[in-house]
Parts: sequence; C-alpha cells; structure tokens
Amino acid sequence: MKKILLSVLVIGAFLSACSSNGKKAETKDAEEVKTVENNKTISFQTIKEGSFISWKATHLGGVQPRYGKVYFKKAKILVNERQISNASILIDMSTLTVESFPEGAEEIAKLTGHLKSPDFFNIEKYPYSKFELTGIQESNGDYNSLVTGNLTILDITKSITFNANINISDNEVSIKSENFSVDRKNWGLTYNTEGTKGVPVDYLISDDISFTINLILTK
Repeated sequence: MKKILLSVLVIGAFLSACSSNGKKAETKDAEEVKTVENNKTISFQTIKEGSFISWKATHLGGVQPRYGKVYFKKAKILVNERQISNASILIDMSTLTVESFPEGAEEIAKLTGHLKSPDFFNIEKYPYSKFELTGIQESNGDYNSLVTGNLTILDITKSITFNANINISDNEVSIKSENFSVDRKNWGLTYNTEGTKGVPVDYLISDDISFTINLILTK
C-alpha cells in the first residue's frame, strides 16, 4: 500500500511539473501607475514588424500543447535618460492565432473560435488586453531587467513580474521577455481548469498559460 501511495505521489508531482509552461511570474494585486514625463522624455510609439506575443497552453500533465501568437494594437514607451519610465501596451485579442496544427487543419479554426468565445477571452466584450509598466529593476544573468506591471485580461487587473532583455538606442526600444507563465484563474479564465468536477481528465486544461513578449518600437 505504501508503494502504491508513493507511486501516486511521484506521478502527481511529475504531472504537476510537466504542466508548467515557462517560469511562473510573480502575481499580486495591481499597483499604481505613475507617469514620468518631462521636456527631455523620448516617446516611442511605432510598432515594428515582427512584434508579437507568443502564447502556449497544454492539457493536464503538459500533453497536447497548443500555441500561437497574438499581436499588438498600439504601444507607447517613454524613455528618460536612457531608461524606460513608462510603458503602455494594448493587445488586440482578435489577432490571436493558433499554430499547433498543420496548415489548413480544421482544428485551427475550431480552437481559434473557442479561444475567442465567452469560454475564454470573450473578445466581443473584451477586444483588448493591456499591460502597463509599474517598475523596472536592473538584473544580471541571461536577462538584464526585472519587469513589473499590471496585466489586464477580461475585466481583471493583476500585477506580474518577469525577466526580460531591454535594449534602448537613439531610434529604437526592444523588449524580449523570458518565457513566463501565469495562472489563468487569476484573470477569471476558469474553463475546464484543473480539478473541475464532472469533466473527464482528458478535457482538463492546465491552469498555467505562458507568454513570451517580442516588442520593438521606433519613434
């Protein structure tokens, strides 16, 4: 009996580890956004081609990965003395794509429609998601910055913190984040979450959803 119990615990731990999509971002209550702008502030607002957010989700246990991209509606970054002081990024949820099936597969349209439906992002009511910067700290290692900001999905706003490489030149600002994950339940995305009663295990979806931000802005 002890051996069976140990095996169950080991399998459970393994499945929990596999369900993780990227490094878990610290999540807490939304923070105040303070704008820092003066006559020396440089504004970057033109989104460069190739900017997007990659997303990934899986079924319970990390199986059946689903992934794609979503694109930006508009963005504005303020730079003071070669440092980003503010960033406001609007994400157009209608641009969400699914890339985890072969081109032309009927599953693409089916899953895309489901993700845009009230079961998930409900884009008719909430066409945009938003990220507003609240702080940046310098860091060492693979990423030069620790980024904190308010992420709004549906009508819920939470503060998240993740690592990113930020590069600033005279004419361009680029942000490339790590692959980080958040618990979708914090934003009211509760469709077939882990442990939902009455739903077969094969239909349960991991609570974690991961993102990688690739954003380049010019003046």
